[in-house]
Amino acid sequence: MSSRATLTLLALSLIWGCSFIFIKVGVESFSPVEIAFIRTLLGSIIILTIVSVKRLEYPHGARTWYRLAVAAAISNTIPFALFGYGETHISAILAGLLNAMTPLVTFPVAILAGVERSSSRRIVGLALGFVGVLVVLGVGSNIAGGSLLGSAACLLAATLYGIGFVYVRKSLVITDNNRLGLAGGQLAMAAVEALIPMTLTSHTAHAINSRSVIAVLLLGIFGTGLAYVLNYALIHQVGALGASLTPLIMPIFSTIAGAVVLGEHLIWYQGLGAALILTGAWFVQRKPTIPSTPG
Repeated sequence: MSSRATLTLLALSLIWGCSFIFIKVGVESFSPVEIAFIRTLLGSIIILTIVSVKRLEYPHGARTWYRLAVAAAISNTIPFALFGYGETHISAILAGLLNAMTPLVTFPVAILAGVERSSSRRIVGLALGFVGVLVVLGVGSNIAGGSLLGSAACLLAATLYGIGFVYVRKSLVITDNNRLGLAGGQLAMAAVEALIPMTLTSHTAHAINSRSVIAVLLLGIFGTGLAYVLNYALIHQVGALGASLTPLIMPIFSTIAGAVVLGEHLIWYQGLGAALILTGAWFVQRKPTIPSTPG
């Protein structure tokens, strides 16, 4: 990985790692679907404004917009709402740890899509990762009810992220001139998708407080707008599996942010499980990719 790609990876990991505390604070005042709508709307406005100012290429053609809509549902609309729901039941630290499953999901999906190779080391890594998830969840302890549902929601969101990495790489032709337009188009489609259920079901259970508003604004501007500029750049530079390395580093930032900002605590078995997940994900990604041809 080049030094430029490494810096992009670290910056994206920092931004997305801190996003979990923004979500945690945001759900104090906003529903998960409201948060998904606001952050994707803000993110799309920011990116598409940059595209206009720099006179870059916008997405064009019904086929491209259809694929962006699918990518938005898989990578934005549904997982954003799921993480919002999940963090109404579990800590931002635990949500960040569960998100580290993304590379482990990306691997088998990439194998099926024909863009990655399998190996015994990668299979061992996959097994280690799934054992790590069980440890993080405290299987055999007292996890139940809302905590179990919240954890399941975050795991499903991480699964969709893994599928989304491969789908974007496989279905969209990403170049230096069009990647911002594609990122903005994807977020715009996500905002449209979130708007429909929001208008039908949205209701704010609590009075809106200023810190929730600030958190959601930061989530939209940095955790979505800037993050997707970096994400598309990273996919273009290192491919789907390389880009999915972000969750390997994110738990460091999400754990520190959760502890320092929100006063959350990391339970000993969660740290052990996280180590297994990250080790497994490291084994999974340590293999050259097969060049893919978007179709």
